Amino acid sequence: MTRRLRSSRKVSLKLDVDVDDTASPEARLDQPVQFIASAATLANPLIIRNQSPLPGINGVDLQLLRTKQHRLRQSASLTAEATHALGRPAIQGLASTLIFAQHEAGTAVCIDARGWVLTCAHCFGETPHEWQAQRRKWLLYYTGLAVQVECRVWEARRDLALAKVVCIELPDEHRLRGPASPIFTFVPLGTSQSTSAPIICIGQPGADDLESDAPRKTAYDLIEISRGRLCGMIPNTDPQDNSEIGALKHNAWTYWGHSGAPLLLTVDGSLLGLHSSWDDTTAMRHGVPLVAIQAFLREHLPNDEVSLVESNAVNMEKEIIVIDSSD
Repeated sequence: MTRRLRSSRKVSLKLDVDVDDTASPEARLDQPVQFIASAATLANPLIIRNQSPLPGINGVDLQLLRTKQHRLRQSASLTAEATHALGRPAIQGLASTLIFAQHEAGTAVCIDARGWVLTCAHCFGETPHEWQAQRRKWLLYYTGLAVQVECRVWEARRDLALAKVVCIELPDEHRLRGPASPIFTFVPLGTSQSTSAPIICIGQPGADDLESDAPRKTAYDLIEISRGRLCGMIPNTDPQDNSEIGALKHNAWTYWGHSGAPLLLTVDGSLLGLHSSWDDTTAMRHGVPLVAIQAFLREHLPNDEVSLVESNAVNMEKEIIVIDSSD
């Protein structure tokens, strides 16, 4: 019998906040978060300084978060430079991707400017009890920026989870000038139903070498970008059922820890699926297909909040505060 393996269960950058009065939003696709001047609302994430205690994280996990954060800050410029070579859609995808700070790894992607994040359900837990007991987790962007998300929807059958950014750690030396609302870089949902399209995959490979007989660590970067293609669907399967293995097949390189990694159409960076698992008898990678993601978001993504991108389009031209990745 085919054995199906889950990907996440095994287990010098200076952040600046600048005021930009001239650059257009398109010029900052490599920035995960921008702030626009606006009245504070209850829907806005809590902003804390990096000298303040992080809520909902123990000492061991905090130490690992800081270790990962330091590595990301050190490599961010090179990561962005290498990704720019792949084109504008890739850099937007990079700025929309987050990695889990915990040891078991895991990856997620922002799919809405309000800070809604999509990942695989098993990245939050294998059972309802497990995910409900740990609904809040800390994630990191490639720049080292830390955010806390809260899982609001968890579906084992589709293997999808929807989380919302509830807290942003802002470097202590930077100040927001008055009330401000965050605008998160995100990837758009795909419209192509192709199951053979060229893709890029952006994810976090785990630190433990699970292919070695002796305990040892891998030499992978915290964020790896690979290229490949979609390879069709598993025949005679329900694309809404990804509980055992992802119904979508692809051949972009992944490792344990890539679960939740976005599979993006190379030409425009739109989301075509999430990597979720692999078949170790065929070496085929598997993921949650676009059709399942579309149905999941139609059912669960809130649409009663006013889009900050639309309602503040004029304000964004006047004053944008950017969490920058430049030295």
